[in-house]
Amino acid sequence: MKKIFLIALLLAFAFPAQCKECPTLVFSGPPIAESVPLIAMTQGPKIWKQPFNVKFIPWHSPDMLRAMIVGGQIDAAIITTAAAATLLNKGVKVRIAQLYESPVWIVSRNPGPDTLESLKGTLLFPFGPGEMPELFFKATIGNKPNKITIRHTSGALEAVNLLLAGKGDHAMLSEPTASVAIQRSQEKHANGSPLLVRRISMGKAWTKTFPGHRLAATSMTFFGAQAARPDLIQNFRKAHTQACEWVKQNPSEALYLTQQEFPSLATQLHSGAIKEIDIHALNGQKAQKNALFFLSKIKELSPAAIGGPIPNSDLFEVKE
Repeated sequence: MKKIFLIALLLAFAFPAQCKECPTLVFSGPPIAESVPLIAMTQGPKIWKQPFNVKFIPWHSPDMLRAMIVGGQIDAAIITTAAAATLLNKGVKVRIAQLYESPVWIVSRNPGPDTLESLKGTLLFPFGPGEMPELFFKATIGNKPNKITIRHTSGALEAVNLLLAGKGDHAMLSEPTASVAIQRSQEKHANGSPLLVRRISMGKAWTKTFPGHRLAATSMTFFGAQAARPDLIQNFRKAHTQACEWVKQNPSEALYLTQQEFPSLATQLHSGAIKEIDIHALNGQKAQKNALFFLSKIKELSPAAIGGPIPNSDLFEVKE
């Protein structure tokens, strides 16, 4: 408790009152590591140059996210690159401000080869049929023979619980949920639970299947009027870079801020995974090409997953 009080006191001096003259942008993100810099930006005007204030709203399911976008409740959010393309094809004004190569793992109850085709048993996916985790897996494994049975869950934490309960053999998990799953298995091992392992990096699996292409599957996307403001997006990108560095250098303070804005994410980060946070941002023309290649592969599998034709470079504002 004393440590938390000292952190709060330090932050009070480090993060003075927000800029009264600056506009307030509403950002949203899921319980993944990439949301932490956005949370840091809610307090950021005096730490780095940031000509806007930020309010952060967590999203916990694709349906919740869609409702907030349609309702005009948020200005930008961390969403899949495919979701951004779908919104564009449905007539929503969108602009991708940042691409990420998010760490995604196949976590397994037993060790084994780090290849998708070697997996056997039940693979748990967060969310329902046709959502990105399943499509991403199918695009990566392609036509390779496999012995996998798919089971969908309501979200990543349910997938972890089912995996620990022996109701699945593998689960696709982002960080920090992958780290949380492994830690929980270590805590329960004395009671007979298996020790979970990070078996396959989906980023490496993607590059192995498609040499020369990085996995640009996640994005920070602006919506509506804000999507038409390249100056604002560039200001966001500059502030975001500094926020990422601040999170990396100040994990305790970042955890405290996350606890205030996104308690369920903070609970996962408290496992120690935050010490490993290193946001893998992708920039420039190569990042755009990686994203467009990703969209092309998803469209081959399910044309409806991107809502229409593959967009052109106008979707992106990811300059170096």
